[in-house]
Amino acid sequence: MQVPSSPSYGNLRSRFANRSDVTALLAAFCFFLSAIEYMLPKPLPFMRLGIANLPILLAVDLLPFKWFLVLAAAKVVGMSIVSGTLFSYVALFSLAGTMVAALVMLGIRRLGKSAISLIGVSIAGAVASNATQMLIARFVIFGEVAWLIAPLFLLTGLITGTLMGSFAEYFVEHSNWYSRAMGGSGIDPGADSADDGRAPGEAGVDTAPPEQADTQDEAGPRGAKKAGRSARRQRYEALIEPWMAAVLGVAIAVVFLLQQGLSVKTLFLLLFILWTWFTGKRFSLVSTLIVMAGIVAANLLIPSGRVLLKLGPLVITEFALTDGLSKALTFEGLMYLSKAAIMPGLHFPGKFGAIIAQAFQYYDRIIEYRGKVHAKTAVRDIDALLQKIWLDARFAGPSAEQAAGTVFPSGQSRTRRSVIFALIVLMAVGCILIAAKVAGI
Repeated sequence: MQVPSSPSYGNLRSRFANRSDVTALLAAFCFFLSAIEYMLPKPLPFMRLGIANLPILLAVDLLPFKWFLVLAAAKVVGMSIVSGTLFSYVALFSLAGTMVAALVMLGIRRLGKSAISLIGVSIAGAVASNATQMLIARFVIFGEVAWLIAPLFLLTGLITGTLMGSFAEYFVEHSNWYSRAMGGSGIDPGADSADDGRAPGEAGVDTAPPEQADTQDEAGPRGAKKAGRSARRQRYEALIEPWMAAVLGVAIAVVFLLQQGLSVKTLFLLLFILWTWFTGKRFSLVSTLIVMAGIVAANLLIPSGRVLLKLGPLVITEFALTDGLSKALTFEGLMYLSKAAIMPGLHFPGKFGAIIAQAFQYYDRIIEYRGKVHAKTAVRDIDALLQKIWLDARFAGPSAEQAAGTVFPSGQSRTRRSVIFALIVLMAVGCILIAAKVAGI
């Protein structure tokens, strides 16, 4: 979908009338906030602080029902691509939590009208989202112990919902972009600028996401490691078509989910880790082990089966241990498979796919934005970012094939390379299944 190049400020009203364009920009803002949120520590593997829901909260009064739901769905799909979790349980948690939160926020805002502020709307959405995710976690990961975690999880939603709602209220009152989007007059678009006279070293959040930030600093002891990861990433993106990688990932995910043995699941996890390394994407084996240990420990809190070991008040039982290990291997296996199989160039068909594609074009412009979002002036900085991206909607950039065109001979078909790579991966999967059958695991 083509976006008009360098629209004049006088054409802003007509552009705001294009709901798909507004939805795409807000979705891109969700992707950006999701990339920041992905870097923040979290007590549970699927838990999010909710800052990526800020554009959805702002859209409660901005978009009609149809486009509001499109924005919520685009946020889930886009952030799953950005974080590489589209085939994992995290995407399931995100989809359920986001859609329930969106419907609750919109319903409360429409029913309460001006009587309920964005703070109340945000709290309701955050609590509804966390409650939904905890309900899913009860059946997918933690079992009955999920009810022990639920109070803390709901309290977190209450706190983050209050903070996000307060920020949204202030942003609505002081944002030029939002004022014009709602049909107001705003102020001179040149009043705010990305260059606000701050000292070069003043703290702020860089608009580059984690993956791109890795390639910006090649100095220091980690430079060689980052350069190697970047080189692998370019080779991989030139090797395989995004759609074929996604189809391959879906097929392998189905096979993986059908496996019952712990040994065969472990072999699949090792294969997915190796594949992720080949793609050049970041991952941490230490974090993987910590998350798996947390899932196993949570399942051990409710004893089940033969007692294997007693460590003080903790009783390790056979079924609880094997069930916890199985869930942990499945959770992390799908995470790594998703990271490996989902590529930035993945496109979706139809009008929804066109909005996702346009949102990623806006997202590219956001991460190329030279300004920073500072904590003390976050509202002004975010408003300046939105106005800059909105006014300067020119999208151009080399494809993965062009960017890494020197990696492979130009005469070699990318589709052919994709097929060869897919066959190699499928052969590895076949070897695991054959070995498991021969060994009886």
